[in-house]
Amino acid sequence: MLKKFLFFLLCSLPLSVPASAGISDQIDALDVAVRQGIPENQVELNLTSEKGREVREYPPGSLKLYSKAAGQGQAAAQCEIGYMYLHGFGVAQDDIEAARWFRKAADQGVARAQTYLGALYQLGRGVPQSDTDALKWYVKAAGNGDARAQVALRLKHYSGSGVQLWNSVEAKTWLQHSAEQGYPKAQCILGALYAKGYGVPQNYAEAAKWFRKAAEQGDAMAQVALGYMYYEGQGVSQSYDDAAAWYRKAAEQGKSTAQFNLAQMYKRGKGVPKSDAEAVNWLIKAALQGDAHAQNNLGYMYVKGNGVPENEAEAAKWFRKAADQGDDIAQFNLGAMYERGKGVPKDENQAANWYRKAADQGNEHAQGALKRLRIYIFYTPE
Repeated sequence: MLKKFLFFLLCSLPLSVPASAGISDQIDALDVAVRQGIPENQVELNLTSEKGREVREYPPGSLKLYSKAAGQGQAAAQCEIGYMYLHGFGVAQDDIEAARWFRKAADQGVARAQTYLGALYQLGRGVPQSDTDALKWYVKAAGNGDARAQVALRLKHYSGSGVQLWNSVEAKTWLQHSAEQGYPKAQCILGALYAKGYGVPQNYAEAAKWFRKAAEQGDAMAQVALGYMYYEGQGVSQSYDDAAAWYRKAAEQGKSTAQFNLAQMYKRGKGVPKSDAEAVNWLIKAALQGDAHAQNNLGYMYVKGNGVPENEAEAAKWFRKAADQGDDIAQFNLGAMYERGKGVPKDENQAANWYRKAADQGNEHAQGALKRLRIYIFYTPE
């Protein structure tokens, strides 16, 4: 996994820029997803409309027709009514009614209804919030082959919520079933598990295989992860061209990590023609989304006048945005700008303040600058 590398300007007070910080972030982000169950990997479980059903129109009289069938015990009709109430399709949106109809279908073994009922319990919508009941219905749905429920079990296992019934082998089994059914989020998480060696032997080839399956279905996180595998040559033949191609797919979907990575490849001319202007183009996209690495690097480009006109005030602005997010390199850079009076008023107290923030995070360059600046301030004649 790539680490941060520092490149220094040839001046008395260097500014630094992470050349590749973030290229490995997608694996770390997937690690968080697996362990915490972040919403990005629960999109299908947060009661959004199902794929292919987001804009479904129910003709007039649908509720009457479904109600007649549902009254005769037809589980599919009961589930459909629950779906209508859940999303307010043809009826007033009503979580309580949705839960009532999903339960009728779920009791008859309809996996989709069981998954939705589990999600309602997980979120406390229409029913009292209960991780235990959520887990119960996810188990039933997963056993009936519902891919989303299988992913939910995996996420709940690592997030620590619900009843801890599953060891890593059992949890992996549910995820494997979901991935084999073609569910891209499951494939992406399974790839991350193999990349990290969580619950399975670390296997980069297996990781790349599952990332590819999800990436080819358009999963942006998997596309970034597969790009990383190609960049490093882990589980696949090393190829900057392929790395850039997969980063671009995710970047065009708005994935800030991919935008940052693609910018770095343009900056270096790896897998794409070297172009500071293109690097700045992608850095701006990522920086505007709040990516601290991109903000810091964009500030560096303004300091150097690479791909943009040199503008120290603009550089300081972007350093500050990243520094305010706790990026130690940006904090060091902003301190240097204050010490030199570049883009901001010269202010040694502000310089020391930002150096201290970076130094507290272990930034050795900031620690050195802080020691030097303190001595300078202390011994300067009035």
